[in-house]
Amino acid sequence: MTVFKALLIDAYRQLSAAKLFWLTLGLSGLVVVLYGSIGFNDEGVTLLFGLFDVESEFITAGSPWARGFYLGIYSYFLVTIWLAWVATILALISTCSIFPDFVCAGSIELSLSKPISRLRLFLMKYLVSMLFVMLQVSVFCLGIFLCVGLRLGEWNWMIFVAIPIVTVFYSYLFAVTVFVGMVTKSGIAALLVTGVFWMALFSVGASEGILTSVVTSQEVQIERYQEGIEKQQAILDEIIAKSPEDFRIESKQSRIDEMKTDNEASVEFLGKIRAWQEPISWILTALPKTAQTIGLLDRWLSSDDGFDLGAIMRGDMSELEEVEEIDPTNHWAVQRETEKRVQDEYDGRSLWYVIGTSLIFEGFILGLASLIFCRRDF
Repeated sequence: MTVFKALLIDAYRQLSAAKLFWLTLGLSGLVVVLYGSIGFNDEGVTLLFGLFDVESEFITAGSPWARGFYLGIYSYFLVTIWLAWVATILALISTCSIFPDFVCAGSIELSLSKPISRLRLFLMKYLVSMLFVMLQVSVFCLGIFLCVGLRLGEWNWMIFVAIPIVTVFYSYLFAVTVFVGMVTKSGIAALLVTGVFWMALFSVGASEGILTSVVTSQEVQIERYQEGIEKQQAILDEIIAKSPEDFRIESKQSRIDEMKTDNEASVEFLGKIRAWQEPISWILTALPKTAQTIGLLDRWLSSDDGFDLGAIMRGDMSELEEVEEIDPTNHWAVQRETEKRVQDEYDGRSLWYVIGTSLIFEGFILGLASLIFCRRDF
């Protein structure tokens, strides 16, 4: 416990000297204040504590849309953009030199002289570094919790789920920072390699998402074509049965042949896209899933009754006319069905897939870093 406390104090002094820790904390406080400045009245939304008014028929004080809008800003934007990007970048800059400085000459000898194993010392140093990120997120979530409680009258404890989610998300990247820092003993090199690795993860995740959307779209299109072919064929058989000389027979048959041709083209295209989508999906399975990890918060905070920011952004606040039959040529209908299925696909992915497999990768990287730490002759 004494060693842990000493490491904690040492990390605190190092982060305080860098100033970025306090800068990030101050900026997080500013973001919370701006978030708290959003309010609601009977006419709509108020901004900057009532300085500006935005009229809305649906997003009014006490309405379910107001709740979905306010919580959606938190999960869609504040967590995804601020915590998962801006604050994470600042945190990586703050902590990238912790391990390189720790193992430099004149610093590591004092720690190694204590009666503690090298592996335990390494893990404690890693845990101490992660605690400061957890502290940043905890303060931020506490501020958001108070804003939601005061604005909506709802003390939503699920807001604090962002603490483990963002901490785990950050740990994927910090593990790479530690590994590169142990290899190169350079904080700058560790930061640069981690940045490249992060962009690679983003690229793989984005590619998998795009290809999954295209595959799903083609599957929906094929289903619609098959349904349309069967329906038109039934109508054609009925016409032929009544009057083999009916003038509509030729046009109906032409329409069926055209749909069959389009269906065959969609099936062929689907096969080509799947040949790319499946390998990328397997690659993503083995890598940390940063976007999907952050997406867990929105999945858990979204309202089951559909009153969420996603519905607001899609324009679903007013009742849409229900389409009984979907024409395969109706792009809007196919797109809506595709978006729904893709969302269901990602929402259905288990914690084991999203976090479990990511932690396995992190554990492998940390294992290599700890091996270097334990076997290096300092």
